[in-house]
Amino acid sequence: MFAHVDMNSYFASVEQQANPHWRGRPLGVCAYLHKHGCVIAASIEAKKLGAKVGMSVDECRQVCPDMVFVQNDPPKYRAVTSRVFSLLHQISDKVEHYSIDEAFLDLKGWYRDEAEAAWSLARMRIRIQNEIGDWLKCSIGIAPSKFLAKLASDLKKPNGLVIITSDNLDETLSTLEIEDACGIGPRIRRRLNKLGIFSLLELKNYPVGNLMRVLGKAGWMWHERLHGRDVDRLEVAGERPPKSVGHSFCVPRRANEQGLIFPIMLRLAERAGRRLRSFGLLAKSMSVQVGFRGQTQNPSFFHPFENGSACSMAFGEPANDVFSLAHGTTELLRTVWDGKRAVSFLAVTFHDLVPPSGQIPLFVPSANIIAGTPFPHYAWERGTKASLAVDNIRDRYGEEAIIFASMLGLENDYAPDRIGFRKTEGVKVN
Repeated sequence: MFAHVDMNSYFASVEQQANPHWRGRPLGVCAYLHKHGCVIAASIEAKKLGAKVGMSVDECRQVCPDMVFVQNDPPKYRAVTSRVFSLLHQISDKVEHYSIDEAFLDLKGWYRDEAEAAWSLARMRIRIQNEIGDWLKCSIGIAPSKFLAKLASDLKKPNGLVIITSDNLDETLSTLEIEDACGIGPRIRRRLNKLGIFSLLELKNYPVGNLMRVLGKAGWMWHERLHGRDVDRLEVAGERPPKSVGHSFCVPRRANEQGLIFPIMLRLAERAGRRLRSFGLLAKSMSVQVGFRGQTQNPSFFHPFENGSACSMAFGEPANDVFSLAHGTTELLRTVWDGKRAVSFLAVTFHDLVPPSGQIPLFVPSANIIAGTPFPHYAWERGTKASLAVDNIRDRYGEEAIIFASMLGLENDYAPDRIGFRKTEGVKVN
C-alpha cells in the first residue's frame, strides 16, 4: 500500500501564507518579474480564472487583469518543504522526496488497511495546516502501487483524499482518458488510439502480448501498473545521487551592456559547484551553453552541441573544487563566445558524477587548475580544503560573503538561486 501527497499550487500557496493580503487573490509566482517572464506557479484562484503555469506575465494579465505577480523565493519554499517532509517521515520510514511539492510513502507494515492509512494521512494534513500554515493544502492518494497512488491524488484537487482499491479500480479507470496517466503523452496516445484504446480501462484490459508488440517493455509496465501491481521502485530519500548538477540564467540586455557575462557565468559555476560538493560528489566532465540574441531556438531547450552554442570538456581527474570548476567554466565560455555577440542565455552543467575514490594522485593534470605544468597533489589538496572553507563561510555569512574579485558589485538578480519542482536539494528533514 502506497500514498502520494501532493501540495496544491505550492509556491503560490506558500506566498499567500506568508502575506495574508494575497490570500483569496489570483497570484502568480514568476521566474523573472518581466512582462515576458514565465509564470512557474499559479494560485488556485488564478487557475479558476484561466491563468496557467507556463504563461507569460502579459498573457496572464490578459485573462486576469488583477493578478498579483511575485518573484520566486527558493529558500522560503525549501524551508516549508523541510517541515512538511518532516511530518511525512513520522508516518512511514520509507519516504521518497519525489519533488519540492510532492512525496511518496510506502505504508506497508504501518497500517492494517486503507481506512486506517487515510485516517493517519488526514490527521497529517490537519497538522500541516495547524503547525506550518493554514493556507497550505494538499491532495492525498492511497492505492496498492505508486502509480495508482499518484493517479488517485490527481483526481480531487484541492485538498482531496482518494482511495483506489481492487473494488473501485475499473470504475475509476473508466472515467479517465489515456493522457490522464503520468508518463503518457500525445505520441503514445496516438499509437494506442490506432489500437482502439481510448481510456485507461481499455488499456488495462488490452492483451499484454499485443501491447508489448507495439510498445515493447513499456507495454508490459503499463499493463502491470494499471492492474495495481507495484513495478515502480520507491526511491527512498538520499539513496539516489543526481546524474548531473547545473545552473542556468536568462541574461537581460543590460548585463551585456555592462560587460557582466563572465561574472555571471562564474556565479552560475559557483552555485552549481556548491551543490556538487554538498552531495559529496566529483565531476568527470562539464559543459557550458550560451544562447545568443536573435537565435530562433528556445534557450531552455538548446541541443548541447548545436550551432556552436555549447562546448564540453573532461577533467584529467574528477574535480569539485572552486578553482578547477571556475577555470573550466571560463575557458569553455571563451571557446563558444567571442565577446561581441549579445548573450541571452547561459548555463553550466557538471556531468559524470562520481564519489571520491580515496586514491591520492601524484600529479593532477593541469586542465583541473590552470594551464601549464601539472600541479603536485599537495597543491590540489589545498584547493579542495580551500573550497570547503569557502562553503563553510558562505553557510554562516551568506553566499556573497566570499567571492571572486570579478564578481564584485554583481547585482543579486543576476543568476539568482533557483528551484525546480523536481529538485529537492537543500530540503532538510529533522
